[in-house]
Amino acid sequence: FYGSLVLGLFGERTPEHVRRFLEYVDVRYDVDKPLPSYSRSKFGTLDSASGLLIGGTIPGLDITTLAGGNVLEYSGRVLPAKLWLEDKNNPNDDAAASSQLQLSHDTKGLLTHRNLDPTPSFGITTRNNIASSLDATHTIFGCILEDQNGFLDAVVDIPLLTDTGRVSRTVNEPVSVGGGGGGSQLASSVFTAQRAIFRDAAKTFGDTRLEKVYDGKLLRRIEVTKVGVLEL
Repeated sequence: FYGSLVLGLFGERTPEHVRRFLEYVDVRYDVDKPLPSYSRSKFGTLDSASGLLIGGTIPGLDITTLAGGNVLEYSGRVLPAKLWLEDKNNPNDDAAASSQLQLSHDTKGLLTHRNLDPTPSFGITTRNNIASSLDATHTIFGCILEDQNGFLDAVVDIPLLTDTGRVSRTVNEPVSVGGGGGGSQLASSVFTAQRAIFRDAAKTFGDTRLEKVYDGKLLRRIEVTKVGVLEL
């Protein structure tokens, strides 16, 4: 399955968020000194409670500590970990803040970023009138203008793994494994039970790989292969 999204960014409402976002979009490829880019990113999580799809996860990009502060490390290079914060000294900040207060995570297809998170990870709302609880912890900086081939609907239908090892969809419905009918329901139950046993065993033996299995992990790989800026 291949999908394509056209995004609109709220440059007047959240100029700093848009600037940070574009830093990972308009990236010139350099084989010797590569920089992190959304063109090599993944969507890996879909929160079952809020329906927030998490994207912008760039393999190899990590947060580390240097001289008492946080920095980003990528391909052997150290990069500044800039916070996505709006400039309070901006003369237009009052108008921007007033506009931002009118935005709520209650519409499908909104782009949002967790406050005080220096990473390029961002979220996309996949539901209407549900995720308003995100208003206190996230900032909306754009929206989806075009969703070709129904990308969001396809993602919502992907099975995901909860922190208890249960396989479900974003509506918390059990997922059948191996086709339809009663046999597939049994296979799903067996799979979920096995998952729980393996997770408990990993905790007992202190297996750190358990940290890679987290609530909302999508059980299909979703990769971004190309990004760019459309000139209007």
